[in-house]
Amino acid sequence: MQRMRNFTFWLLGLLLASPAAYPLSGKVVATDNVKARLVSEVKSVGPGQVFWVALELEIRDGWHTYWRNPGDSGQATKLAWTLPAGFSAGDILWTTPHRFELPPLVNYGYAKHAVHLVEITAPKTLKPGPPIALSAKASWLVCSDICIPESASLQLNLPFSAGDGAIDSADAPLFTAARSELPSAAPAATTARIQGGRLVIQLGHEWGATLSQIKSLAFFPYDEGGIEYAAPQTLTRSEAGIELAMKLGYQPPKTGTVRGVLVATEKNGSDLVAVPMEIAASLTGVGGAAHAGAIPRFAPVAGATAANPAVPALPVLLLFAVLGGLILNLMPCVFPVLSIKAIGLVEQAKKHPAAVRAKGLVFAAGVISSMLSLAAVLLALRAGGEQIGWGFQLQSPLFVTLMVYLLLAVGLNLSGVFEIGGGLAGVGDELTRGEGYRAAFFTGVLTTLVATPCTAPFMAAAVGAALTQSPSIALGIFAALGVGLALPYLLLSFAPWLRRALPKPGAWMDTLKQVFAFPMYASAAWLLWVLAQQSSSGLAAALAGVILIALAAWAYQKSKHSSTGGRLTALIAAALAGLTAIMLPVRFGSIAATPLDAPAAAAHATDEWQPYDAARLAELKDAGRPVLVNFTASWCLTCLVNERNAFADSAVQKVFHDKGVALMKGDWTNRDPAITKALAAFGRAGVPLYVVYNSKPGSAEPVVLPQILTASIVQGAFAELPNRDSQ
Repeated sequence: MQRMRNFTFWLLGLLLASPAAYPLSGKVVATDNVKARLVSEVKSVGPGQVFWVALELEIRDGWHTYWRNPGDSGQATKLAWTLPAGFSAGDILWTTPHRFELPPLVNYGYAKHAVHLVEITAPKTLKPGPPIALSAKASWLVCSDICIPESASLQLNLPFSAGDGAIDSADAPLFTAARSELPSAAPAATTARIQGGRLVIQLGHEWGATLSQIKSLAFFPYDEGGIEYAAPQTLTRSEAGIELAMKLGYQPPKTGTVRGVLVATEKNGSDLVAVPMEIAASLTGVGGAAHAGAIPRFAPVAGATAANPAVPALPVLLLFAVLGGLILNLMPCVFPVLSIKAIGLVEQAKKHPAAVRAKGLVFAAGVISSMLSLAAVLLALRAGGEQIGWGFQLQSPLFVTLMVYLLLAVGLNLSGVFEIGGGLAGVGDELTRGEGYRAAFFTGVLTTLVATPCTAPFMAAAVGAALTQSPSIALGIFAALGVGLALPYLLLSFAPWLRRALPKPGAWMDTLKQVFAFPMYASAAWLLWVLAQQSSSGLAAALAGVILIALAAWAYQKSKHSSTGGRLTALIAAALAGLTAIMLPVRFGSIAATPLDAPAAAAHATDEWQPYDAARLAELKDAGRPVLVNFTASWCLTCLVNERNAFADSAVQKVFHDKGVALMKGDWTNRDPAITKALAAFGRAGVPLYVVYNSKPGSAEPVVLPQILTASIVQGAFAELPNRDSQ
């Protein structure tokens, strides 16, 4: 059975043809798998009244929805409220979940029936009037053999009451039953510690007689990734009380409090009853050897046999980051920006050495500061529970669209359609002016932005490890990455003998500048293709915006050669065109991803590359079949080059066929926490990542291939396996 985190987008593309994937509306909404309704505990509402409503889900047999922490896969049910002025809604109160064991995965959720309670508060100034409309957009993921996202727009209309509205007896049993399934407060405090790669929750003597009544315990954590959900939870008794130990997950707790629901099976007379209790255990004993096993694994490089080598020391990680940033200059993602820097370097060859060095330092500052800004956002989002990694911003259709505009504008500037002094291209600046330093800084920013779709050798280990470290160490690693990315430019700025090797400036530079515009256009076209994989509505908005950006550039240049009245008209036209172009992706950038070619891609995947699924991968590994897992993304140029060259090679295709290699693709074009988790298991925070299983007879150890592939590397990964016909 297949489960996946948030659902894969190829499946969503197929489901878009079904009404179940679209939001429906009404008092009661029935999709193919769930009947949803919004219920009020009271018949009417009075000023300042605090009352309860519930989202009730009746779930088709064999299907289930998810708890606040869905476990290894899935997505929590959500409610987005639209309330009258002065009303407020609390968070969902989650009833105790059930475990759904789908080896090797475990999910937390609800089968057949789920009730989600929400507290609503009316304003004290509420006055008589028409019925009060409480509206909510409910969305959930319902799974069986497949997972289907569903949603519904629900509404309650409650009349005004001079006093507190009375309880509705018809639905009172629903609320009573739901409250009985809410976890109660624990009878005493708990503590937790990390020891030997395990999280240990301790119930001490202060729990009193309850300790003797407890026959078994199960812990459901609120925070995702803290434990391995499928691993056994072991209860032991001692003179100090009861301890429950469980294996740490891919994102173990480090400090603070471990929160969740502890379900105790207690003896009540001759019966055993399940008693859910909410705990907030103070975490102690973290540090040193206690963290063994808490850091995501680093898979062996090709040919290695150790499955879990230690994380490199900090100096090694910093060196890896610098080397990775240095190599990043040679990656396909950064090629277009090299053209911008090349023009600037030719210009610098005739400048004063002090100005040259200053501009080199400013460029490096732009690279490093933007790298740190990206890292800070990435770390903040991950701390908030988001499962994202390197290149996360390119998973946003809005960001991709703005990058298209930026690259198009740079290309138009290089082509001479409009001129804004130095601009981002840094062409024709006088280095002694403030404009030149500003251009150098933003050229560094642009270099960082277009570098993010790529992951270079050495860089992958450094970035992957950075995301497991404290924020200060992580930012230091990202700063070292920025230093490596800026290093070639810095060397040319500070080494006169290197600059003397550059050609002398001349009239040929205008032609060269115009030639360099075409890599900008190519990059913009490539990003439009990426956008087509993410959002059809976003692509339409971007195409309209591209025309408006061209109009704005033309109008701006026209204003520089017009009379006073014509100049004002042209400037207004340029401003309006530019603002409209920006508003289009802002308006459409948040629309749910609807890839244009999802059905075709899904059909192709079933013939050759099957979508990544942890459960299916485990089946193939257990069956002894060789597997190649390709973690990729449409915005990753390195990934696309490898796929077009190495994987598409006829000799490689023959190896896949002759050896019976199962091909699996983890498409990270859009955000997918399941793939983020899989990357983290190998100490990676970005793509590409290529993992081979069962590549040698009798060895199931995963082998990680290099990030830049050749046909011979892929063939060599399976060289020791016999052909299927000879087995």
